Amino acid sequence: MQLIYRVLAFICATVLSFPVLSDTALSELAQSSKWLALLHYQPQGLNNVNYSEVDDDRFFLSDAGKYDPLAELKVTLNAFSQNQEGDDAAQCRFPARLHWLKQQLPQHPFVDVSCPAFDDWYSKVKGDELYLIFPSSYMNSPSSMFGHTLFRLDGKQGHKLLSSAINFAAFTDANDDELTFTIKGLTGGYPGYVSLVPYYEKVNEYNHIESRDIWEYKLALSDEQIQDFTRHIWELNEIRFDYFFIDENCSYRLLTLLDVINPNWELAKPFKARTVPTDTIRALEAQNLLADITFRPSKTTVIEQQRLQLNADLRMIARALADDPYGFARDERFVNLSEQEKAQVLDIAYGYTRYLNLKKKDDDPTLLQRSLKLLSLRAKVKFKGDAYKPIEQPAIRDEHGHHTLRSTLGATEDFVELGFRINYHDWLDNLDGYRAGAQIEMGDIRFRVDETHLQLQHFDVISIRSLGPRNRFSQPISWQVNGGYERWIVDDLGQAQITLGGGHGYEFGPGVAYGFLQTQLAHGERYEHDWHLGVGAELGYLIQRSAASAWASVEHLADVEDQGENTQYQLGVGVPLSKHQQVRLEWQKQKWHQLEEEQVRLTYAIYH
Repeated sequence: MQLIYRVLAFICATVLSFPVLSDTALSELAQSSKWLALLHYQPQGLNNVNYSEVDDDRFFLSDAGKYDPLAELKVTLNAFSQNQEGDDAAQCRFPARLHWLKQQLPQHPFVDVSCPAFDDWYSKVKGDELYLIFPSSYMNSPSSMFGHTLFRLDGKQGHKLLSSAINFAAFTDANDDELTFTIKGLTGGYPGYVSLVPYYEKVNEYNHIESRDIWEYKLALSDEQIQDFTRHIWELNEIRFDYFFIDENCSYRLLTLLDVINPNWELAKPFKARTVPTDTIRALEAQNLLADITFRPSKTTVIEQQRLQLNADLRMIARALADDPYGFARDERFVNLSEQEKAQVLDIAYGYTRYLNLKKKDDDPTLLQRSLKLLSLRAKVKFKGDAYKPIEQPAIRDEHGHHTLRSTLGATEDFVELGFRINYHDWLDNLDGYRAGAQIEMGDIRFRVDETHLQLQHFDVISIRSLGPRNRFSQPISWQVNGGYERWIVDDLGQAQITLGGGHGYEFGPGVAYGFLQTQLAHGERYEHDWHLGVGAELGYLIQRSAASAWASVEHLADVEDQGENTQYQLGVGVPLSKHQQVRLEWQKQKWHQLEEEQVRLTYAIYH
């Protein structure tokens, strides 16, 4: 009997030693910024209702966890007190939650269980340095036109290319056409997942195949913060988020992952309606989270900088060697070169053949043999070391260019224009930090105001122009797409339209001359039956410099049903006043049937 009393006394003492949290204490803990960050709670919608952005029931232990952080906390604490077995135990599925709750509630009866799958994964990926990786814009993919961001976790793997890349991306359907792709991407129709792959795979994809320069930003984080981040990445394994190209995209999701480390940073808070990679890098810089920065140039950047160090004759010889190293190696134009010049032309010729191989655009079965022959020729050249000056890192990084929102105030002789643009950059905007020849605009709207009324003058839903000059080592297709509403100056009538064009650009003097073949489908009351299908061409010339940019073009479209011809002439000059301010002067002339009108507009722009 005495033994029974002692056992009961021990049990009572043990139970009473575990404090029972009050409802108030639990509620306060459930509303703490750290717990909400771990659950990815964010104010959403017009009413700023707070609930989780995770769209996967497996992420929650409570049926109400997506909308009720207190319910999720109670179920989580109960699960962490259970002696479960195997990798499906709550302690194994949510190590970041467990680690933090142990710190907050040291007297709670947590039960430690064996987690072989997590332990094995954690030992392999555990790192001591975390990098934000920024591949620059890629014009041929709608989801990557503004660039991309991912993480790299460096640890015991040794070489950085063997490190783990942590990526958040949409899983798209290869069978979707471009229209379906765009609609689903804008409306969250694709699932997004956090995934880990070897970093060399991403370098091969972005740096080599897509020819995108890569910036690597080391983040100023402590070891404990990096381990906290790593534990949370495990919690998101195969967990779905709906992916939105405009806001809840790769850059936004990575900021929410960093907010889990320290919710007080509130990195994701400013990005509710739109998220652009360069803006998110600015947010990290504002929190002093950027440390060392490394530039990894793409193959095309290396070839282009080498090309610019050669004169026209050496460029021709280099390309001839790439095409036929066996025959041209005996040509006197190559034989008579100095040893350094031979090294230069062979180096760029070899780099070009490797670029063709990576792009998979040359199915010539002799490509590999040509590459090996170039290497053999280079080994026989007496000039050793680097034949070229080192590849120069851009003087101004992408995030140090102008901000991506723009407001404008314009004036002509007769009226005032007010404008606003959501994203991102056009040909006349301040160039520093942006890719020459690339224009990506979304939501560009202008209203005309005069003494009597206010009217919509212009609205581009999207306007993209990709102008790449062709040369011996690069043969890009230049193209454009534009869709929206415009009011003509010649008759003050509006039309909704979509215009597609493609062609070539070439370096000519200080700028790039180009030509596009175009087609336009438009709807407006000036046309018979309100519809118009036009075909034609555009010729233009673009100069882009840090000090100023200038653009001139003439566009001619003929209606396929002979409803008339439209000719437009444009000339514009943009001059920076500062990094985030600009003034531009634009002239436009338009002809339609017997009507003719011209207009000069002076505009002040501020980027914010």
